[in-house]
Amino acid sequence: MEKQTERGTQTHRTEVWFALFLVLAWPAVVQAQFAYITNNGAITITGYTGPGGAVVIPDTTNGFSVTSIGNGAFYDCTNLTTVTIGNSVTGIGNWAFEFCSSLASMTVPNSVASIGTGAFNDCTSLTIVTIGDSVTNIGNMAFYGCISLTNVMIGNSVTNIGAGAFYDCPSLTSIMVDTNDPSYSSVAGVLFDKSQTVIIFYPGGLRGGYTIPNSVTSIGSYAFAYCTNLTSVTIPDSVTSIGDSAFDGCSSLASVTIPNNVTSIGNNALDSCSSLSSVTNGNSVTNI
Repeated sequence: MEKQTERGTQTHRTEVWFALFLVLAWPAVVQAQFAYITNNGAITITGYTGPGGAVVIPDTTNGFSVTSIGNGAFYDCTNLTTVTIGNSVTGIGNWAFEFCSSLASMTVPNSVASIGTGAFNDCTSLTIVTIGDSVTNIGNMAFYGCISLTNVMIGNSVTNIGAGAFYDCPSLTSIMVDTNDPSYSSVAGVLFDKSQTVIIFYPGGLRGGYTIPNSVTSIGSYAFAYCTNLTSVTIPDSVTSIGDSAFDGCSSLASVTIPNNVTSIGNNALDSCSSLSSVTNGNSVTNI
C-alpha cells in the first residue's frame, strides 16, 4: 500500500512539474494573455485576458502546436480589433468570438476545417470575412447579427453552411463562393446550392427587386428572411416549393405572385411582411 501511495504521489508530482514546465516555456507575454489546455501535446486556447487591440495566435510554442480556439475563448472581448490566427489552428469553437464588438475583419486561414456554432455571433464591427480553402463546415448562426458585415468570401471546400449562418446581417451585399466548391455556388452575390436549383440565402443588404433564376426549383427556408430592402421578387414557373419563413420580415415587399407550379408553401413564409398588399396564389398550391 505504501509503495502504491508513493508511486501515486510521484505520478502527481510529474504531472504538476509538466504543467509548470508548459507555463514557464510559454513566453511571458503569451502567458499573460491566454488561458489554455493541452491534450497529447496540442494546445487549445480557452480564454483571453489581454488588453485587446491586435492579437496574434501563434502557430507553436516551445514545440507544442496551437491547434484550436476553444468554445467561448474570446467571448465578449470588446476591445479586440484584429486577430491573426496561426496556420496550425484547425478548429474555431462554438461562440469563440461572440460579442467581440470591435473586431473589424477576419481571415480564417487554410488550416481551419470547421467554424463552430455562433463563432462570430454579434461581432457588430465585422465588415469583411475571408474563409480559407480547408473549411468544410460553417456552423449554425456563425455570423448571426454581424450588422456591419458587407462581404463574405468562401473557399473551395465548404460542404455545410448551417441554418442562419448569415442571418440578420442587414449590410451584407455579397457572398462569393469559389467555383471549385463541391456543394455551393453564388450568382451576383446570392448563395445557391451547387446546381443552382435551390436559392439558399439572399444577402440582406441588397436593395430593390430581384428575379429568381429559371434554374431554381426551391426557395429555401429563411432564404429572404428579414431582407428589409427587398421591394419585389419575381418567382419563375420552375419553382415548386417555398420553404419555412422564406420571406419572413421582408417589410418593403409590396406584392408576391406565386406561380402555378408551386405545390407547397412553408410555415410563416410571408410572415411580418408589413407592406404586402396582395398575394396571388397559384392554382396548384396544395399545402400552405
